[in-house]
Amino acid sequence: MSQKNSTFRGAHPTWANACVGDNGSPSYVEYSKGFSKAANMLIAAVLKDRSLHLTTDVFVYPICFNMRHSVELRLKGAISALQILARLKNREIKFDFSGSHDIYKIWQFFLTESEKLDNRFKTINIHIEPTILDIAEVDPSGQTFRYPISTQSTKHLTEVSLINFVVLYKKFRDLEAKLDELLRLYEWLQDEYSQGLFNILQRNEIFYLAMELPRRETWNNEAFTKTKNHLKIKYHTSSTGLSKILNLIQNHYTLAPHIGICKPLAGITPTQLLHIIDIWIESNQEIKTPQTQQDEGITITFAELLSETISDNSSWYDLENIATPELTAGLHALFYFAYDYAFTEYYESLYSRYASEINDQANIDQNSIQHEFMHVFDKSNFLHHIIQSLYALGHHILAEQIIAHHNIEHAFHWLNEARSGSLFALPVFAQYPKNPTEEDKYIQ
Repeated sequence: MSQKNSTFRGAHPTWANACVGDNGSPSYVEYSKGFSKAANMLIAAVLKDRSLHLTTDVFVYPICFNMRHSVELRLKGAISALQILARLKNREIKFDFSGSHDIYKIWQFFLTESEKLDNRFKTINIHIEPTILDIAEVDPSGQTFRYPISTQSTKHLTEVSLINFVVLYKKFRDLEAKLDELLRLYEWLQDEYSQGLFNILQRNEIFYLAMELPRRETWNNEAFTKTKNHLKIKYHTSSTGLSKILNLIQNHYTLAPHIGICKPLAGITPTQLLHIIDIWIESNQEIKTPQTQQDEGITITFAELLSETISDNSSWYDLENIATPELTAGLHALFYFAYDYAFTEYYESLYSRYASEINDQANIDQNSIQHEFMHVFDKSNFLHHIIQSLYALGHHILAEQIIAHHNIEHAFHWLNEARSGSLFALPVFAQYPKNPTEEDKYIQ
């Protein structure tokens, strides 16, 4: 396109310039958002005006066109995301994006391919389909609301007669919400597939399977042979496949507790961790008193003290004898895992990364161990993060031991949720959680 185009160009004021093309790199989803927002704004304006000046008869066409086009783009964006998921499973999904405009065919393609790839798409697809089919019935190819006459010279919408804006508003907003859930689902699945461990069964299926297993010490019993045969039939897997799954379960932080195993923490032992926490508590003396304190009329709660106190570097003298590069990396992994504990594999990758980095630094400068150790130890949320990670990694007993020994149960409002399982219950088991506390409602 000519750089001298007088209409589609940048100008002042700069805030009014939209970034497009390579300057914006929008996806199908970003394109669709513009059309859907335009439709919603127009509907809201017409309803507010009560069709006095902004009449329904005039605005129905641009509104419905924008709605329909937005949905087409969202479905193509979903297919594009599906292709990424398929590649993570060493599969390929081909689709003609430029040549496909029939919304019914686009939907049928997505419906079939998504459920073939992962059965967790079924739930959201059921909710999306009715409105998609309504759109496909009235405007399959995107021509109905663009022109009054079809390419076959027949008048459009003769079988519809009336379109209510309130119904449009409710139906489209609900569809958008469900399409947003679909977006969260394939974003979640992309993270899940990227872990690269679950290539025999789907991750959620392996969690179901793990919950059917007896404790590990009973696996040599004759009854376990019957259990394995039952599982092979139920989950359509071979003896070799089941053996791989059983090995995976035994070595997985979230799954191992289901069979009575607590996988050891990386780089640090429970005894070492308890010692470190004792010193952290000692160096933060004021948090040992759980009562509310009064100072010149200012009320200071225990929780506030816990979040604000910072330890003194003098603690290092009690810690330097145990602070090896491996232990320091283990402490880093425990602390930072609490920021993103959706997948316990992330904890192991954190430890590997920190172990490599801290070892490399220690070979150059021995003093770097103190810096790296105290960087985490001096955090005001150190104890909170450590306990949170312990729960997420299946080390409930160790977490409870710390809480009871230091009488700090009242400091963490989420403990009851953690104990009941709603905070950390099978985080990777979720279908498409918006945050970890909501995951259990997606277990189905």
